[in-house]
Amino acid sequence: MYTDVLKTEKNFRYILAANCISRFGDSLDAIAYSWMVYQLTGSMAWLSVILGVNMIPTVLFQPLAGASTEYFNKKRVIVNCDIFRGLTVLFTCVLLASGFMEPWHLLVLTFLNSSVEALRIPHGLAVLPQILEKEHYKSAISLDQGTRRTAELVGMGCAGIIVGVIGVGGALFIDALTFLVSGWLLSCLKMDEKKNKGERFQVKTYLSSLKEGFVYFRKNDLAMVVCAICVLQNLCTLPIDNLRAAYISEYLGLDVIAMSVGGTAVTVGMILGAFLLPLLSAKVSEKWLLVYGGVLIGIFYFLYLLVGMVPFTEGKYACYFVTALFFGILNAMVGAAVQVVFVSRTPEALVGRIGGIFNALACSSLPVGSFVLAGLTTALSIKELYVVMGFLTMVIFMLTGQWKGIANLEE
Repeated sequence: MYTDVLKTEKNFRYILAANCISRFGDSLDAIAYSWMVYQLTGSMAWLSVILGVNMIPTVLFQPLAGASTEYFNKKRVIVNCDIFRGLTVLFTCVLLASGFMEPWHLLVLTFLNSSVEALRIPHGLAVLPQILEKEHYKSAISLDQGTRRTAELVGMGCAGIIVGVIGVGGALFIDALTFLVSGWLLSCLKMDEKKNKGERFQVKTYLSSLKEGFVYFRKNDLAMVVCAICVLQNLCTLPIDNLRAAYISEYLGLDVIAMSVGGTAVTVGMILGAFLLPLLSAKVSEKWLLVYGGVLIGIFYFLYLLVGMVPFTEGKYACYFVTALFFGILNAMVGAAVQVVFVSRTPEALVGRIGGIFNALACSSLPVGSFVLAGLTTALSIKELYVVMGFLTMVIFMLTGQWKGIANLEE
């Protein structure tokens, strides 16, 4: 299964290595950058502002970047984007080391880096159908997701030590190197992009391509359903992700150690879930996994509540770890299945365009859901919220099984 992909898909090996290295760097960046922002500003509000600025290009620019995949060399774009992001992080290191760093610099650099990432993502998606045989999509995407999560786990584990030993600047320097190494690995891809060679970028044809992507997305029932499932998954898992501290403290009555226990369990579960997807999908249909996988997410809310009924502290820790582990496995399987269905069922020429729209909608659901969740927490306790979300998630995903377009997954 995985050995076949690694043996036969040489180009994919470069992508796998590049993604693994860059995700390790992203994990370092997540810790080091947040620490730098707080040290520089001393304000939690700035952390939220930086996070918001980081999300804006994804929502606004990815659909626009997706329509450009037909006019530019995809390999050249993703290589140059990685190199540019590496140089941007290096410039951040220089500003920090020289003592010239100001909060507004962080806003500009964050927005710039996220804008380049918004350009890279749809081009990276559009590369996959050009380098992979269709029968390898499922195994390749699962392997990619699993290795990314593994690199993320290692990076998160090393981040505190690296920042403590060589400082924030040193951690950011390593992050910059991971981008540059990723760009070098991707430059080794052997791709035939002759069909785009003669096409010149023109505003009129670009706008036509952009419109074509939106029209396809609006009229294709399967594309709409798969995107909706991704958005629903984000929204329905939001309380478990965002309210973990309140759940642990108020409902379980445990201390901060449980945060690490739960976070580690979910991450390990997501690694296992990504690797196990091809085995499970050989036994169940994609429709079953997307629909009933969502229903199982709803059931997990009640399993989390059962953890609080365990009488002993040690038992709570153990049950919480097991529940979070299997939640991570399920969540990763549903997420990876969404990506597999998207790449395999979308016409190759439209993958970049539709991918930009898809990612923008999925990401925009998170801040909206966070505001709604904040309002619900003022009226409901953690227990009440979990009960409501559990029933709501099960009902919503059961209804998705009746949507027009979901039947196409059986074809």
